[in-house]
Amino acid sequence: MVRFTTDGASETWTRTFGSMSFTSRQTARHRRSHWLLVEHFGPFAFAMALSSDGDYLRLIPMRWSCLGVPLPLALAPFGDSYEVARDGRFNFHVEIRLPLVEMMVAYRGWLEPVAA
Repeated sequence: MVRFTTDGASETWTRTFGSMSFTSRQTARHRRSHWLLVEHFGPFAFAMALSSDGDYLRLIPMRWSCLGVPLPLALAPFGDSYEVARDGRFNFHVEIRLPLVEMMVAYRGWLEPVAA
């Protein structure tokens, strides 16, 4: 299950898988010549460019930091992450890998609105 709230400047996403959940905060930032989606997980911030690839919206890592200190992009988590509209639903695919380590997190699915 995914729940999100917005305060106008950012969105807080809580993803729940069984009894485990994790939360991140997303903001939009304009840097240099393009807009970036910045996702914050605890002390880490990941800035990603949004790239259209046919029907897919891909998230391309551009920079990352810990406690505001920039870190080398070569050491950043990476993977195949995208969103696509299919069958009237918002579909997502997320893979997160670490350099020198196999898969750390992978999940995919779709979102549908829930009546309040």
